[in-house]
Order: sequence, then structure tokens, then C-alpha cells
Amino acid sequence: MFSSDLVRRIVKLALSALGCVLLLMMAANAWVVSATREFIVDDMSHLDVHDVGVVLGTSPFTRYGNQNLLFTHRMMAAAELYAAGRVRHLLLSGANPDRTYNEPRKMYQALRRLGVPDSALTFDFAGFRTLDSIVRAQQVFGLDRFVIISQRYHDYRALFIARYNGADAVAYIRAQEDRRQPLRAEAREYLARFKALIDLFLLDTGPRFLGPPRRIEIIEREPVFDFVVTDQTIAPLYVVPLRRPSIAVAPRPPLAYPDQRAGAPASSERRDKE
Repeated sequence: MFSSDLVRRIVKLALSALGCVLLLMMAANAWVVSATREFIVDDMSHLDVHDVGVVLGTSPFTRYGNQNLLFTHRMMAAAELYAAGRVRHLLLSGANPDRTYNEPRKMYQALRRLGVPDSALTFDFAGFRTLDSIVRAQQVFGLDRFVIISQRYHDYRALFIARYNGADAVAYIRAQEDRRQPLRAEAREYLARFKALIDLFLLDTGPRFLGPPRRIEIIEREPVFDFVVTDQTIAPLYVVPLRRPSIAVAPRPPLAYPDQRAGAPASSERRDKE
């Protein structure tokens, strides 16, 4: 039987260990945020012209089946940058683990409705996590300078990964977007930043799937229209197009990488993922 003194010592050690972990997490988050905040832009007039914007994937639906405003704002930010001529091409990077869940395809459909032409969109179906999307953008698609398109709270981590790997990356967010995000998303991101440092500095984690290089063909062009948001309630992109499409082309069904379907867990479109 344990004595009371031994129990107290065990409790103190456990609390001390927990305190150390919490301090490490706080320090990790402070480092990631402070190292990247200067590279986040919310005014596109302050953004240089880039060949490619990397749109990070998420589901158009929340886990409860409602419209996911994170998805909506990302698509609007990407369409605004393209329309203003700040990016010439968009790389849509997200997860496609099986036939029931396909983030790049949903992003493609939303951006086509917002007037971005088919020729300006490239799929990356192996963006299973943020690290995969960023590293693949560099190693598979050959990008060393690009704009990350997501939310501010997510951009810190994505930028840290990109710049750690030597990319000249910046991030763009919509000025109209509410900086306050759902508590669950913020808490998950807090843990994800800590894990990102472990992946980068301790485990040297790489993408789940790389594959052969695929260069993006950039088409030189002038801005095609002025994108003005008049509906501040932000109607669902997958129901109501906010701008007239510039080219009426039916989307081609994308093909996932062969090894993505093997052993993939069952899922549905009503799932949020970062």
C-alpha cells in the first residue's frame, strides 16, 4: 500500500511535468506566432504579384452539417486575389482520402462559381495536413515563392512550416473576416503548432505522399473583373454564385492518387478538417 508521502510526491511530480508541458506549449505558440505575424497581409494593395496562391483545404460543411464560414472566406479570398491580378494561378491543396470526401473538388466548384477559370486552377489531392500541403507545394509543384490562403490563426503555422523549409511565403486573409474563430478550432490549432515544431525539429516528418514533380503552367493575364462583395451575410458559395463565371465550363471529375483509396477510413462530406 502506498504511503501518503509517496502519493503526494507522485502528485507533485505529475503536476510539475504537466506544468512543464504547458509552458513548452505556450513558448512554442509564442514562437510560431511572433516569427510569422509580419508575413500576414489583410490588404491586397500591400501584396506583391505572385505566380501562385496555395489554398489550404477544409470542408464546406461543419461537423453538424452547417455552412463552414472558414471554407467560404478562403474561397472568397482566393477569388479576390485572382480577380485583382495579385495571383496568376491557384493550387488547391486538400485531402481526398476516399470517394466520399474531396476537399480540392469542393474548392474547385466554389472558385468556378466565383469566376476563376479552369485554366487557373491546379489540384493537389494529397494535402492531408498543413505540412503535406506546404511541403508538396515546394517539392512536387516546384514553388519557392507563393501566397498562402487560409485564416489568420491557421496561417501562423503554415507560414512557419513554409519558411522553415526555405520558401519565400506570405499569407493573405480577408479584412472582412471575423478574427474570432470557433473555440474548438482555436484550441486544436494551439496543439497543432506545438506538434508542428516536434515534426520539424525532432521527428523530421515528411508528407504522407510525394510522387513525381508536377510543374504548374502559369498563364500571363490582366485582371478580368473587379470583385466587389455586396452581400455581407456571405451566401453559401456552393448554392449561390457571387459573381458571373467568366468561362462556363463543366468541371472535370478529378482523379485521386491510387494509394489514397487503399485502407482509407469511411467519412462523409460533413466533416471539418484542417
